[in-house]
Amino acid sequence: MKNLQAAAAVFLILAAGSSSAAAASLNEVFLFQATAETEDGTYFHWEYNSPDSYEYHAEGRAWHGRKARPHVEKLYEQTGISPSSTKEELAEVFQNTDLPPLKRLDVRWQDGEGELYTWLWEQDK
Repeated sequence: MKNLQAAAAVFLILAAGSSSAAAASLNEVFLFQATAETEDGTYFHWEYNSPDSYEYHAEGRAWHGRKARPHVEKLYEQTGISPSSTKEELAEVFQNTDLPPLKRLDVRWQDGEGELYTWLWEQDK
């Protein structure tokens, strides 16, 4: 019985530790900005600036505030971004959305500690 309890305790500790490695929610970061250029030259842009500024651009149109928020939040959640993310992982996430094929991707993320991370992915590089 003690072995079972010890195993359960280890499992709980590991499970709790893994949740801290998960991506921070959008309201816990200072900045999330992503710009995607598709193979046909179309640009898409998602941006969040703390505490409550949202921007979304798609195919020559722009949305701000409440109208942009769902687009930015959805993409942010899909990325699962963290300091250990790679440009290849992020590009794969974007390519698995309903976007046309990507040519270039630029992502910037500033965590709650103020640390800025940038990723630049270019097709065939």
